[in-house]
Amino acid sequence: MNLFPQAQDHLLRAERKLQRKGPYLHSVALTVLVMAAYFLGYGLDDVVPTHVTAAVIGALWSAVTVLAVFKDEWTETWHGFWSTLASGLLGGVVAILYLLYLPQKMLALAVVMVVALLSSQLLGFQDRGRQVVSTVLLIVIFSHLNRSPPWLNVGMRLAEVLIGSMVGLLGGWLLRNAGVLEEE
Repeated sequence: MNLFPQAQDHLLRAERKLQRKGPYLHSVALTVLVMAAYFLGYGLDDVVPTHVTAAVIGALWSAVTVLAVFKDEWTETWHGFWSTLASGLLGGVVAILYLLYLPQKMLALAVVMVVALLSSQLLGFQDRGRQVVSTVLLIVIFSHLNRSPPWLNVGMRLAEVLIGSMVGLLGGWLLRNAGVLEEE
């Protein structure tokens, strides 16, 4: 008597997937892309040191961005590239407006987060609203941790997002042409 037929079916499908080489190539490729973005982001932060702690923070932001862009299908990767750049830019604009014109209080930050989420919905990339808020919060945190002007913190975060996005897109393009990523 099988009490969990859906679970058993799910395990069988997963086992069939792992018998193909695609998941392994995809996993290795994604790891290589994340590492490439990390080292490029680290290099950027070595050139323009704005972090209080170390360049590793910006490098990690570049690496995480690859995960937001690179998807299992090329069309999703392409869409992820543009929506990640747009949400990063929106988050940067909202963060700089907050840092330059609003009181640095938790209530004001909460209002800014609501505005950021609503703005992302109005602009049509509601699926990236959390990324917009994450960008705002990261920029605000760095602006409180160091003496760099807010525009420099915004510029660095956007440069790190650009690095991670480009690495994710390039990796997706290369893997699509190698037949690892699906077209749709």
